[in-house]
Amino acid sequence: MGKKQDMPPQHRSPDQPEPGGQSSRPGVVDSRASSAVDAEQAAADQQPVDPELQAARDEAQANFARYQRLAADFENYKRRTRQELADRTQYANEELLRKLLPILDNLHRALDHAPEGIDRNWFDGLRTVVRQFEDTLQAQGVSPIPAVGEKFDPSKHEAIAREETDEHEEGTIVEEMQPGYRLHERVLRPTLVKVAHPRALKS
Repeated sequence: MGKKQDMPPQHRSPDQPEPGGQSSRPGVVDSRASSAVDAEQAAADQQPVDPELQAARDEAQANFARYQRLAADFENYKRRTRQELADRTQYANEELLRKLLPILDNLHRALDHAPEGIDRNWFDGLRTVVRQFEDTLQAQGVSPIPAVGEKFDPSKHEAIAREETDEHEEGTIVEEMQPGYRLHERVLRPTLVKVAHPRALKS
């Protein structure tokens, strides 16, 4: 028997399936199947929604929105409550401290108008008492309000006199008549002051 001649390999086009196998081109999607799925989804979207189901959805959305509003209101309430509690604690002694200020004023007057020849030890003892008084007030949050040289501020100063002068800008405080104090950030008592006023022009 003679030898079979070697047959040259047959060339196949890329679209021709392998012999005995199935066509499996990677990356190719059956457009007919995709179209069928899209058609089913569109048909489902076009179907009327059950009224009871829609009503239940609307009610759930309304309840959720109501819950969100209540939660926000509750957070605001807690924040206001914390702030009010802090204010009550911080300013609980406001009225008592205001009543103590005239006593401090009188102690300062006693030091400023001490008679000549007074016993030095007595005077130093009184000054120590005044300092202790001021330290106690400061520990409670009381501090003096600056005045002389400051610009007049009606929120913390009270003008009871004015001085005609060309040495200071108009509205500058030139003298403190009675010291003022604040409790933390709140004015406990305004400072009584004398304010500079420009001299009137002579005609």
